[in-house]
Amino acid sequence: MPGYIEKALQQFQHTVPLRPQNSPHAWVPPSYGAKIQLTSETDVSPPLDKAGITRLQEVIGTLLYYARAVDSTMLVALGTLASAQTKGTKATAQAITQLLNYCATHSDATVQYNASDMYLHVHSDASYLSETKARSRAGGFFFLSSAPVKNPKPDSKPPPFNGAIHTHCSIMKSVLSSATEAELGALFFNAKDAVKLRTTLEAMGHPQLATPIQTNNECASGIVNNTVKQRRSKAIDMRFYWIKD
Repeated sequence: MPGYIEKALQQFQHTVPLRPQNSPHAWVPPSYGAKIQLTSETDVSPPLDKAGITRLQEVIGTLLYYARAVDSTMLVALGTLASAQTKGTKATAQAITQLLNYCATHSDATVQYNASDMYLHVHSDASYLSETKARSRAGGFFFLSSAPVKNPKPDSKPPPFNGAIHTHCSIMKSVLSSATEAELGALFFNAKDAVKLRTTLEAMGHPQLATPIQTNNECASGIVNNTVKQRRSKAIDMRFYWIKD
């Protein structure tokens, strides 16, 4: 979408930063080795006036279209801003400035697709307690590649990577009790999206085998595949167990 970001920056009267901005949102340093994870502190900066709220909503609406179509790297920042668009603060305004600086630095994103066998593959992940009000975020990367292997071995060659046909990025409304539950929730949301994409692909003449979904949490994978015995994890949100079927 050449020229889209340039026009957006002109619309919002945003000047190109003197230093390149390579991150769409602020970085929160991880606390390695911590036994207890805590949610971020509540934003207590002054609220935005009516004009500031209107500008926030305009920026979100303009960039969200571009992010969904081409540049998925903006989705996390836009999702966080959207959750605060009716009660934005000075900190929210600073986040808008950083996102616009990122847009100015990386103004013409591209997605490259390679010819494939049109089989759907999904990579699923979650970030635990990364959003306000002790909420977590679900993420998923959907791409088309070669036919999935039914029982892959540890040294099996992974399917060729490809450009994303869909990117899931959402804040989960429920307050989840563990990182495992967050990963299980991400699997749930990504599988729901995969059902729609499978139906679409089959209607277009591309029959699908069982769609593989990759997760990096062994406990969540064990719960889904019935290879671990649940104890305290039985309190996990019941709707997430749909993925087991």
